Amino acid sequence: MSKVRRKSTACLNCQTPLSPADNYCPNCGQENKTNIIPVSHLVFEVFEDIFHFDTKLWNTLKASFTRPGKITREYLEGKRARYVPPVKLYVFVSFIFFLLVGMQNDHAIDKIHKSSGTLQFELSTMNLTINELQGGKRIKHNKDPENVKAIGFDFTSRDSLRTKLMHLKNASTAEIDQLLLGEDIDTTLKSRESLRNALALIPAYSLALDTAKPNYGLFNNVRFNSTAEYERFKKNIPYYSPGQIDSLLLSKGEKANWLNRQLVKKLGTFDIKNPENMKQLTHAIIKSISLTMFIMMPLTALLLLWIFYRRKYYYEHLIFSIHIHTIFFIIFSLILIIQIFISESFGVKLWPYAFMLCMIYLIASLKHNYNQTWGRTIYKFMLMSIPYFFISLILAILAVAYGFIM
Repeated sequence: MSKVRRKSTACLNCQTPLSPADNYCPNCGQENKTNIIPVSHLVFEVFEDIFHFDTKLWNTLKASFTRPGKITREYLEGKRARYVPPVKLYVFVSFIFFLLVGMQNDHAIDKIHKSSGTLQFELSTMNLTINELQGGKRIKHNKDPENVKAIGFDFTSRDSLRTKLMHLKNASTAEIDQLLLGEDIDTTLKSRESLRNALALIPAYSLALDTAKPNYGLFNNVRFNSTAEYERFKKNIPYYSPGQIDSLLLSKGEKANWLNRQLVKKLGTFDIKNPENMKQLTHAIIKSISLTMFIMMPLTALLLLWIFYRRKYYYEHLIFSIHIHTIFFIIFSLILIIQIFISESFGVKLWPYAFMLCMIYLIASLKHNYNQTWGRTIYKFMLMSIPYFFISLILAILAVAYGFIM
C-alpha cells in the first residue's frame, strides 16, 4: 500500500507557484505537502499502519512459537523485513505485560480489602516478659538460657495479651513446645513444667500489663512513645522539610543521611490500610521492575557471550536475549489474561506450567540458534541458570527497594 501525497498549488513556505508534478519547491526545497488532511485520510493511514504491524507481528509470533530461535537466526542473517524489530516488539509486549501485572495487582488489593473490611494493622507494639508480668523487672541479660521467665510476648493491645495468657495457662503440650522452641529452649519435661508454673503465677491483672505503653516504630530507633506523638508525626510528615527530618533522625539517635530521610518520609506517609496507597506503592515497584529488565537483558547477553562463545559479537547474543525475554512476557501475559478476564483460580494453576514451558522454549531456542547438540545445550543451559537466577534476584530486590524508597 502506498501513501497518497496531498499537494498544494503554491509553496506553503515561500508562496512559489507549483505544478502537480512538483514534489519539492524549486525555490526553497520544502516538500510539496499540504497540512489540510481530511479525517478519512487519517483513518486510512491508521488502519494501514495497524495492518502493516499486525502482518509483521503475526509472522514474528508464528516463527517464534513454531521454530524457537528462528527469528534470531534470520535477523542476524539479514532477513528482517518480515518481522517486527526486536526492540520495538519487546517494548510493545512488555507494555502489555506490565499493564496486566498492574491490573492483577489492583484486583488482588481490592479483593484483600473487600474480604477483610478494614485491615487491622498498627505500627504500635508492646513487649513484656513473664518475669515482668509476675511483678519483677525485665531480664535484659539472661545468663541462664533455660530461664523461662525471660520469654517475652509481643502484643498490640492489653486485652489481646490477656486472652493469650489465659489460653496458654491451659495450652496443649504442642503449643507449650512451640513457645519454648521459639526461644531456643529445649522441649524437655522439666522446661515444660517450668513454663506452665511460670504462666500460672501471672496474675489476672498484672501491674506491668496495666501500665504498658504502646510504642510506635518506623525503623531502628525511630520510635514514638505515645499515640499522640505518633499521630502528630503522621499528620505533619508530608510537610516536613529535609532539615526537620534530619532533626527528627538525630533526636532519635539515627544518622541524618539520604536513605534514612527517604525511609522516614515514605514510612511516615504510607498507610497499609488504604487500598489506594497500596496501589500507588505497588505500581511504583512494578515500574521499577520493568526498568530493571533493560539492565537484565544486556547482562543475560554477557552470560550468553561467555557460555556460547562461538558467536563472537556481543550484539548477536543481545538480539537473542531480547527475543527470549519477549517470548517469556507473551506467555506470562496470556496467563494473566486468563487469570484476570476468564478464571482466576484456573489462571493461578497454569503458572507452574508457564514456567516449565519457558524453560523448555529457552533450551530449544538455544539449541537451534547456537547449533549445538542437545547434550551440550542442556549442560550450558544449566551452567547459565545459576548466575541468571542470582542476577535476577539481586535486580528484583534492588527494584523493590528503589520502588519503595522513591
